[in-house]
Amino acid sequence: MLKFSISIFLILTILVTIFWREKVSSQEKLIAEQLSSNSKLNFEISYALKTSGFPNRTDTEIQELEITERNHQNNFTVNRILIMSLIYNSDKYILSINPPVQLRIDDNVLEVPNGTLEISISKKKGTFTLHGENLITHINGKDLLTIKDLIFATRSLRKKSPKHRELFIKIQELYFTRFNDESTKKHKNITFTFVLSKNLIELLGLNRIPFLGEKITRAGSATQVTVEVLKTNLDIEKDLPALPSVLRELLHSSQVYP
Repeated sequence: MLKFSISIFLILTILVTIFWREKVSSQEKLIAEQLSSNSKLNFEISYALKTSGFPNRTDTEIQELEITERNHQNNFTVNRILIMSLIYNSDKYILSINPPVQLRIDDNVLEVPNGTLEISISKKKGTFTLHGENLITHINGKDLLTIKDLIFATRSLRKKSPKHRELFIKIQELYFTRFNDESTKKHKNITFTFVLSKNLIELLGLNRIPFLGEKITRAGSATQVTVEVLKTNLDIEKDLPALPSVLRELLHSSQVYP
């Protein structure tokens, strides 16, 4: 009886191990496909993968991710991304991003050196949600802004075709640290709405973000953006000239509601 029990245990262990390895292979293949899609867009990419979590999880770590345009003008780097999923639920993924995160566009370097970033993705529902807390952002090595809470999510516009997507961004306590000398106690709420063109999506590098890019760059699709900012010291008239050209273009094309 003991031998039989041991045999059953060994067989189950082997089966679980094989099943887990298949899930690991499938997840790493999906990650590689998402990342390699950038290489088809005139980009070079480098990273390392490592998966753990046996027996009920597949947690894949992407180490030292770097996406570089072949002319070396634009560059995106992340120190570490942990992609977590359960072996019995291959639809939902949780991504934990460890700063620093850096984006180089021409002569401007935007960096997030501190804070927490987490992304939730559902392939079946087609949703992408990013949540950030206590973020600090630098531009060209200088303080730019701080954000207490950030939500960045995709959703379908029900009143329009399913092809029409919306990016919804909600920011709480957005304070620019070098454009204004005014106290952060003087705050206001602002809402921006605009349509994101394909050219601007590519310029901002949104098309290179795994899982998100394919949702907002589909042929014949339109991406509407709504940004709600609760408590900010942003003064559009005063601060606009000091913002990077890409952000100035976004604000110029938007409708602003106080």
